[in-house]
Amino acid sequence: MQTLPDGTLVLSSAPAPAVPQNGFADFAAYWAQRRGAAPAFSERDAQGAWRTISWAELWDQVRAVAAALLNLGLGPQRPLMLLSGNSIEQAVLLLAAEHAGVPTVPVSPAYSLVSRDFSRLKDVFGLVRPAALFVQDRAAFEPALAALGVADLPVIAVSGASDSRHAWSTLASTELTPAGLAALACARAAIEPADTVRLLLTSGSTGVPKAVAMSYGNLKAATAYLDYLFGPLADPQPVFLDWMPWHHTMGGVLSFGRSMVTGASHYLDDGAPVPGRFERTLRNLREVSPTIFTSAPVAFAMLANELERDEALAQTLFARLMCFGYGGASLARDVWERIQRVAERTIGERIAFRTSLGATETNGTGTYLASPSDDLGNVGVPGPGVDAKLIPLAGGDGRYELRLRGGAIFGGYFDAPELSAAAFDNERYFRLGDTVRLADPRDPMRGLLYAGRIAEDFKLANGTWVRTGQLRLALLERCSPLLTDAVICGHDRDYVAALAWPNLAALQRLAPELDGLDAAALVQHPRVVAALTECLRAPANTQQGASLVVRRVLLMAEPPSIDAGEIADKGYVNQAACRARRAGLIDALFRGIPEAHVACVR
Repeated sequence: MQTLPDGTLVLSSAPAPAVPQNGFADFAAYWAQRRGAAPAFSERDAQGAWRTISWAELWDQVRAVAAALLNLGLGPQRPLMLLSGNSIEQAVLLLAAEHAGVPTVPVSPAYSLVSRDFSRLKDVFGLVRPAALFVQDRAAFEPALAALGVADLPVIAVSGASDSRHAWSTLASTELTPAGLAALACARAAIEPADTVRLLLTSGSTGVPKAVAMSYGNLKAATAYLDYLFGPLADPQPVFLDWMPWHHTMGGVLSFGRSMVTGASHYLDDGAPVPGRFERTLRNLREVSPTIFTSAPVAFAMLANELERDEALAQTLFARLMCFGYGGASLARDVWERIQRVAERTIGERIAFRTSLGATETNGTGTYLASPSDDLGNVGVPGPGVDAKLIPLAGGDGRYELRLRGGAIFGGYFDAPELSAAAFDNERYFRLGDTVRLADPRDPMRGLLYAGRIAEDFKLANGTWVRTGQLRLALLERCSPLLTDAVICGHDRDYVAALAWPNLAALQRLAPELDGLDAAALVQHPRVVAALTECLRAPANTQQGASLVVRRVLLMAEPPSIDAGEIADKGYVNQAACRARRAGLIDALFRGIPEAHVACVR
């Protein structure tokens, strides 16, 4: 650690040991030789059964599809854009494109399947100018394809391809002729460390998505980073069940890469931590016992509800579990304690929760909490090969702006030189926009406590700063388990209030007459408002450090909108976008005499 005259701290970590593999595709070849018959990726088929591809089959398909991509004329300046979500075929395609030197652009399926105007999809398409597209089922994506006007562009499809040359079965069965192998070897030999392997779109949790250019050099550094952290898990073969989307760095680099470096058996979770889909995750967890289970913090609140009442689920989940993992936001202590009580009852011991802090721009690297800790806001210390610069912020509350530098961290945004220049300081540290505190001011190596995003904080009318991230977590803890997430409000107002989304299952259990009511009825029911009011009256958890408290809460039935940028696929809520879009609700929240469905305390 180094302390500069202005109070800035610099924390550095030694580089990870080099590995012979240059990226994830090289690990596909490695495990095909050593673990060929073992399962690599598994997913549910249309009938609900698991279909699996082995490591040997994976490597065979990677080479065949890599040759096919070159046959289609794709290359370093002719990228491939992926519109659909996680699948075995997409795993093959990502590895094949990496192997052949073809940049890939994984895009949120919501841009095509949920969006009504396809505006974000059109923006990304215009920015990256792909030479081909990939979809799992062409029929499902036909409206989006029509909106893009791509009649002359090759559209690779697993089902419903309009041209047999672009059918997945055709690509996967490409014969590796001597000429094809020579072309593939030539393409691989031409790859330079600065070449782009993937364009990852930022989640848009604090603004419009940008395209992060991940280079082959970045990928090699990220591979060594992941191998250092997770390589010891490789024997015996680990098992992962994961829903995190591969178009985001948490899923596509950290989770996907973790499986590649460990030669894991990776089950694709077709669920997600949202109502209507989490049931699928629970179904999968009843059949698959993961070595590590990673998800968004909101998922653990939902999981706690089920573990407490389903002993069989707990037995399966904890059968081989080494730790939980989460990122993107803080975990409520109440949720942590509830899960630990189930773990102690089931296996006689507590389970570690490990977390990290990074960004799309850091390509799966950043800070990492490796040791067990009950300090839930602790995001650890810089991972191997990462330097962290902590710049003290005004206000006297011990917060620092966090900036990172390292071999895996990107060099700039695609086709956006001004944004790229603004993203770095004069020492090439990337400005994350996040703040942290020292877990122990006397010993920075005890870890960093996440303290929120700079852009989300605001001032009350009296000039008091509201630390949105800190207050949001305090509210969720105070009202647990009634809420799943909240938007903190009060800019230029006299006090703090919040818009919040309900935990429907928890609300329905409050009283017999609530069972079976839908969201619209529940959020305005007097029994619900009364229960929420009691939570607001409860003493604050001083461990969360908030001198301010939320005085009013209005529950919302309408989920956050992807089209409006209110939520990212990883589940992170864009506070500013929600406040802008729901300004009418905020006005109602601050009326002198609140409406009956607003929970409030003086």
